[in-house]
Amino acid sequence: MRKEKLIKLKIKTFILSLGLIILLSPLVPVKSFGQTEEITFSVVLPEGYISKKDLSKLSRSINIPLETISYKLEEGGELDFSEYEATADIIIARNYQIEEAMFEEKFTELDSSLISNKGFINPQFINSAYDQDRRYSVPITWGGIGILYRKDKFDKPPATWRWLLDSDKYSGRVALIDDGRTLIQIALKYIGISANSNDPSWINQAEGLLKRQKPHIKNFGSDDGITLILADEVDLAIATNEEAIEVMKNDKNIGFSFPREGSLLWQDIICISSSSNNQESAHYFINAILDAEIGKSIAENNNLATANIMSYELLKDSSKKDNSIYPEVQIMDRFEDTSIMLDFDYEMMIDEMWDNILDS
Repeated sequence: MRKEKLIKLKIKTFILSLGLIILLSPLVPVKSFGQTEEITFSVVLPEGYISKKDLSKLSRSINIPLETISYKLEEGGELDFSEYEATADIIIARNYQIEEAMFEEKFTELDSSLISNKGFINPQFINSAYDQDRRYSVPITWGGIGILYRKDKFDKPPATWRWLLDSDKYSGRVALIDDGRTLIQIALKYIGISANSNDPSWINQAEGLLKRQKPHIKNFGSDDGITLILADEVDLAIATNEEAIEVMKNDKNIGFSFPREGSLLWQDIICISSSSNNQESAHYFINAILDAEIGKSIAENNNLATANIMSYELLKDSSKKDNSIYPEVQIMDRFEDTSIMLDFDYEMMIDEMWDNILDS
């Protein structure tokens, strides 16, 4: 009997000890086979967009190991968000690359109360054609479309779309782009109308302008303007300032100007994937990327304009005065962003007009 009591006492002691061990052990999520599951935070972004130093700072702001997935950013190229949708927490891309995913509600509506630095965004970018009231995105950097020109052919930089769209002075020495909608929108800006106008009467005027100018354009309907200007076959071409900066590195006789009538701009934006399991941390990440120093570093790292007014203040005067990055204030006020998600009737009208221009 005494032996049985002793055995029962030992079993009871063992159970109590085991319970105490379990109680005091750290609670960690585990995978099968006893492997620890590590929480990670995934950011999809253009290759080289954020420096390793800044990525380290951003990782510390959320206190979660940061995984980056880089892709090559090609002007005008599409980004297949479905490749990253299931695993990404944050995605950074050009607005036109992910606007369709935004329209399909694949991004989380932002909670501004978790993004205190949102007040640093330049007021000009608070609203946009592709994201009204900035429900899903925050702009980081931006650029615009303007005029690429050969310096030896001009006494001063050409500051108007007139020389490309409404003059025979440089007949045969002008290159446009193979993008009907963008050209019509630029033509609308030239005649003083919003690029986002869907008024058929104004769009008809833009169509007529391009038809009249067509005989003076080299390789109309082609997108090789940069190639032509580098080969000295044209004196004027349409390009983004981002493209122009790269061209000017290799040819000091080429300059760039933002036209005084205004133009179109694009933005590099940051969004939170709806499939993210780290929604709160994702908001903290966005808040951290809006830090003035990090915004300055990203702008300088990419030769792009910053949408952050505090970051802008930290830039060197030489950067602020670089007219290939920052247009003058009165010109900047006339720049607009646009949406690729337009109604079917508008798309049909633009496609028909572009066909008419090409066939004229």
